[in-house]
Amino acid sequence: MTAPGPIDPEVLRRMREVLVTAIATRSAAIAEAAAEARCLGRGLQPALPASTVDAAVAELLQALGAFQPAPEPVEFEGQWLHPAAPQEVADTLAYAMRFDRTGKARRTGHEYAARLAADQQVQQLTMRGFVVMRRRVSRSSPPGP
Repeated sequence: MTAPGPIDPEVLRRMREVLVTAIATRSAAIAEAAAEARCLGRGLQPALPASTVDAAVAELLQALGAFQPAPEPVEFEGQWLHPAAPQEVADTLAYAMRFDRTGKARRTGHEYAARLAADQQVQQLTMRGFVVMRRRVSRSSPPGP
């Protein structure tokens, strides 16, 4: 078996097309579009190492002016803050809409709507480039997500 070569120009063109479409239409978050482009590249050239495809996606994003490096921990008031996963943010927002600060359920009957609203809020924040940071939670923290 021969060593894998560079990424085929047609594969790069198709990966770029996925990214440009997502950026132009704002139909998906940049991270989702990048994941789709990586999957496309790996699917069309499975012999290539994942790191080669990842580097190609990063270069395409940089060329398009949409590269977003992974956020790093930040120190704030003596504590290290770490990026929160989008699903964590959505869970927390949905919880806040369904329960008061003591954990008592709000009697609104909108539990499903709370989940939908939270997911939409996270999608909008992600599309606009926001990064939500959080402290590492200790076991003595109050209940809640």
